[in-house]
Amino acid sequence: MQINDVVTAVAIKLHDTFGENYTIYTESIEQGFQEPAFFIALLEPNLKQVIGNRYHKTIPFDIHYFGTGNMDAHITADKLMCDMEYIQCLNGDLLRGTKMKANLIDNVMHFFVNYNMHVYKEKEAIPMMEELTIQSHVKGEDA
Repeated sequence: MQINDVVTAVAIKLHDTFGENYTIYTESIEQGFQEPAFFIALLEPNLKQVIGNRYHKTIPFDIHYFGTGNMDAHITADKLMCDMEYIQCLNGDLLRGTKMKANLIDNVMHFFVNYNMHVYKEKEAIPMMEELTIQSHVKGEDA
């Protein structure tokens, strides 16, 4: 699963939760945007080998919420804590959000969430030899 698949799933979940009246940005925010709005910021994704070809992938987000004040931000944080626990990707995979937390900085509410998954990397196929001919000669025998 690609990072953009998860970004799309987050955007769809935000749209389903909050509706048409909220603008959702996944690229840089232009000046003069309309509130209320969300900006989905990818933090530092990481991939750690577990064993063999198995890896654990973490995709962390900071979802910025631009609203109409502190009370609005608090209500939105509560709603995000509940509704962003599970997101469904377009391929049907269900991802669970972990390490959720929110804080308010300079009138922008930041909601942090990680989406984790296990990844299996296929090994590159090594071409097999087509034919092998072995000739042997034992000392003392006539060939």
